[in-house]
Amino acid sequence: MIGPVESYRGFGPQDHLCWVHSDRGDYRPRRTEFFRDGLGRGLRVAYLGPGNAGELREHLDRLVDIPPLTREAIRVISFEEIYGPGEPVDPAEVIKRYAAATQQALADGCRGLRISADVTDLVRAPDQHDAFARCEFLLERYSSRHPLSAMCEYRRELGDAVAQFACLHAAVPAGLTPFQVFACDDGAVGLLGEFDQASQIAFDRALRRVEPAPGDAQLIFDMSEVRFMGHHALVSLDSYAQKCQIPVFVRSMPPAVRRVAQVLGLEHLDSVPTGEL
Repeated sequence: MIGPVESYRGFGPQDHLCWVHSDRGDYRPRRTEFFRDGLGRGLRVAYLGPGNAGELREHLDRLVDIPPLTREAIRVISFEEIYGPGEPVDPAEVIKRYAAATQQALADGCRGLRISADVTDLVRAPDQHDAFARCEFLLERYSSRHPLSAMCEYRRELGDAVAQFACLHAAVPAGLTPFQVFACDDGAVGLLGEFDQASQIAFDRALRRVEPAPGDAQLIFDMSEVRFMGHHALVSLDSYAQKCQIPVFVRSMPPAVRRVAQVLGLEHLDSVPTGEL
């Protein structure tokens, strides 16, 4: 599922969803449905949070509305087990742990892994933001090609800061962010929405958090879901391509955006070579 969403139902085994809530009562029905659907799909379902196993079980009892026997099927995993003890987090190590948990679920006969966590407390300090946002992008790329579905919850008390994490998810609540940077299932980086001057600072920040995967020979930006892109955003994308360690290409650039790029004489935004995706 890609783009703004109005409902928290119907997410598949590879969906990466951001949701913002005001209090526990606000997200109890969402998490219940997300977990219940995951169990019905044969996925391993896990709740991530702070504390030890006993404390996490107590939290879970308050956070989901399903029968006790079904609730026992939900695993509990401490934040430290996935995100480590240090601050800020190490994005590469976090994704390795998520990948290992996903592969273990498959080895145990499950069809994949489904997780949900309120990660607000992991991003309260500004110096935690960059690393955690990079982690969200890596999780987005991993889940686009592996059976890991995640609902990342943030509380509204974070204010405008939550948008910098939301824009790195494939699915977000409608109206939360004007644009999204998501992962296509063929390895390309998708751009969706409107990239105007008002969102320029946010787009520059998001681009800094986009890194090629290890072993990538090239990086492709897919622009098929771009509704508008101003010249400032195009210049930023061209600058990113110039600095990137591997060749950067674009595909499916809207005609109006392409005309602006041609007028600007951008040198580093080449189209995908013929015969490649």
